[in-house]
Amino acid sequence: MGLMACVECVISQDSKDPLALDHEIGSRIDKHCQELGLIVRPSINMCVMSPPLIITKEQIDELADILREGIIRAMDDVKKVGLWNG
Repeated sequence: MGLMACVECVISQDSKDPLALDHEIGSRIDKHCQELGLIVRPSINMCVMSPPLIITKEQIDELADILREGIIRAMDDVKKVGLWNG
């Protein structure tokens, strides 16, 4: 028994190659979250996390804050390299 959380990040459904873009955003979110101290397992465009069952409300808030920042940084990345116009 364990706890799992997942957030799906869909960046563009109109892309010529949406699967490649989904892989790209998932790996960029993972990279930024790890830099910020959160382990995220990217599964294409889904950010999967497995916190312990004894996680506190404060730790959940911190997890969500780090994930949000990782997503923001990843969005900035794909805008800078021209993969997404936002």
